[in-house]
Amino acid sequence: MIGATYRIQFREGIGFDDAARLAPHLAKAGISHLYASPIFEAASGSTHGYDVADHNVLDPVLGGADAFERLSSAMRAAGIKVLLDIVPNHMAASPDNGWWRDVLTHGAASKYANHFDIDWTAPKLILPLLGKPYGTALADGDITFADHPRWGRVLRIPGQDLPLAPGTETIEDVHTCHEAQNYRLAHWRIGRDGLSYRRFFEITGLVGVRVEDPWVFEDVHALVLALVADGKVDALRVDHVDGLADPAGYLEVLAEAAGVPILVEKILEPGETLPDWPVLGTTGYEFIAAMAALYCAPEGIDALARHYGALGSDDIDALTLAAKHEIINRNLAGELLRLTDLALTLFSADTVRRDHGPFTVREGLSALLAGMPVYRTYVTDAAASDADRAVLARAVAAAEVEGLEDNAILGDLAALLAEPSPHESQRQFTVRFQQTSGPLMAKAVEDTLFYRHHRHLGLNEVGGSAEPVFGTAPFLTVAAAGGLAATQTHDTKRGEDARARLYALTDPSAAERFAAFWPALPGDIPDRLKWALGQMLFASAPLSPDPDFVDRFREAAIKTVREAKEETSWTAQNEAFEAAIADAAERMAGDLAPVAAFEDVHRAGAVVGLGQVLLKTFGTPAPDIYQGTFGWDFSMVDPDNRRPVDFAAEARLAEEARTMAPGALLAAWRSGAPKARVLIEGLAARNAFPQLFAGGALAEVALADPAYRAFVRDDGRDFALAVVPVRPLPRLRGVEIALSRPNLEFEALKRPLTAVFTGAQLTDSASIDAQLAEFPVLLAVSR
Repeated sequence: MIGATYRIQFREGIGFDDAARLAPHLAKAGISHLYASPIFEAASGSTHGYDVADHNVLDPVLGGADAFERLSSAMRAAGIKVLLDIVPNHMAASPDNGWWRDVLTHGAASKYANHFDIDWTAPKLILPLLGKPYGTALADGDITFADHPRWGRVLRIPGQDLPLAPGTETIEDVHTCHEAQNYRLAHWRIGRDGLSYRRFFEITGLVGVRVEDPWVFEDVHALVLALVADGKVDALRVDHVDGLADPAGYLEVLAEAAGVPILVEKILEPGETLPDWPVLGTTGYEFIAAMAALYCAPEGIDALARHYGALGSDDIDALTLAAKHEIINRNLAGELLRLTDLALTLFSADTVRRDHGPFTVREGLSALLAGMPVYRTYVTDAAASDADRAVLARAVAAAEVEGLEDNAILGDLAALLAEPSPHESQRQFTVRFQQTSGPLMAKAVEDTLFYRHHRHLGLNEVGGSAEPVFGTAPFLTVAAAGGLAATQTHDTKRGEDARARLYALTDPSAAERFAAFWPALPGDIPDRLKWALGQMLFASAPLSPDPDFVDRFREAAIKTVREAKEETSWTAQNEAFEAAIADAAERMAGDLAPVAAFEDVHRAGAVVGLGQVLLKTFGTPAPDIYQGTFGWDFSMVDPDNRRPVDFAAEARLAEEARTMAPGALLAAWRSGAPKARVLIEGLAARNAFPQLFAGGALAEVALADPAYRAFVRDDGRDFALAVVPVRPLPRLRGVEIALSRPNLEFEALKRPLTAVFTGAQLTDSASIDAQLAEFPVLLAVSR
């Protein structure tokens, strides 16, 4: 069973030996699993490890096999298991990857030719590696011969050496030699519509792996299964499960081969449930959405909407549809063209459907993909499930309102996806459609819409929705599920406590104050972006001096406008516009005096942060703690949230917080000590009552005070209570994070409880009220 995980981002200053030194801190905190980012050899210079170069080598950059053995031994000695993040969907499209290098050398004759998702019917394997058109690069001398110390004679381009096909090493003319290769060098812009291999999202440096084939599965998983068999890895986290050709089939094989708990990185849309896979659950993005639903005040969101509506569009549906069409027709144009060709081939054998022309098919596919309400369906060679047919029906209905020339194309395309067929071309169409709809949803919503729509940035989060379902039901639903409960990951748009501040900003009075605050911010930039940077500044402002904050804030601002793909983008940068954004960001971050006016909202955000971490330990999914977040974390989007962590300082904070009295915790709230204490006590309660938190009934208790929510757990033997303030701003008193005494009128307690932060005995509603005046959140258990 997974009790609680602590996520480590290896690289960027932390290797296996560094992680091994954390064992005492994690064990004392009650962590059951070290949650490790990918640890296999990655492409040279990798900062994250998801660009795996060799699945069967522990990365020497992290210390290699010997250092991993020391890490494993340290964790086992401390009673901590290892949850390992694995990447079966893609690998580095780099010569650092021996399999890829062999494919570049031997082409379709390579023994690894079918390890990768490559279209071998294409004349050449296209490599979009040049910073300019091939002919220009050739003329400018960017392509030359060189001698590699291990590979012999190679073609060298800026930043990379490429192997030569056997028998071509002696060709002296660069162009003639290039033309004799199995690959063709090309300008990077061809990546959007000219690739001959499946990429990860729109990243041409990552090539899709055919892990659905048994021999590829074996080659990819040889080392990880050996680590499992040796007892050095105890659970697995599967990255980007929706990118696989057949997630269910893959997971069934993995579960049987590994025999350990499996988690999947899977984003569930509102109302969507996890398919019946042999896994514990997801990595927990649903919990983030549940916290937004619980803590955001609808009336405050409405107030922000009234003001933001004068600056930019607040029509979420229209903005989403526009972003989806833009991404599928521009960024994922190659995937759309491939699907169009496959559909035309399939239609050509049907006397009714063969009259659909290329533009009609392409337009229909674009509309159908844009109409998908979830990341993907899971149709295999068998007939589509009822759930998948329902998803396709919703996609067709959404596409029909777009006003296509002929809506019949939508039904015909959906039929191709839903009808079982033994033909390889139809299987390819279905698989590729499903492998495209996920990246489309991610790029259009998470990486476009969430950077264009700025009404309330706290809602613009991975796994979240710009239109939350308000109330407590989402928390109760998530708490009934397996898997993890996350509040921050390496992929979230901002730190968990930055988001908590933004939830507090939805108090109606705070929302109105923000509407009066943002126009005075410096910078000659569009008002909607000044509004966005104002919220970013409010959310990320440090509680103590940070010499790097100006640079960090500027880089996050630049990323925001590039991801939005409006005035500028990663592929078409508007230098003058970006200079204006950078200037505005630097001036805002360089003078935080105006943000001091929101000091009370920051304090309210801290209270929200305490409640958020308490509920994370109170629910049924295992709480997932991101590295460095025992204390406050106001990070911005990656790479800011992957900055090196001072783990020694975190351990000291936890140790100090462990014995502090409630009054001292409140006085030291800026240090993060109250958050560390709540987390430690919540984890301790889970470890003390494992059956209660694993299987005890979870329910909400009605309170007279609408500023609070209360939840109980009961397994018939043990009992626990959690009370959190969801609207703390009006209740703040003093200059700390203490709240005025509530009047909850809590129902009669079934038995006396012990308040874990103070040790006080709770026997009735008045004693609960008194505790919440002493410390702003309450966790109490029966003893």
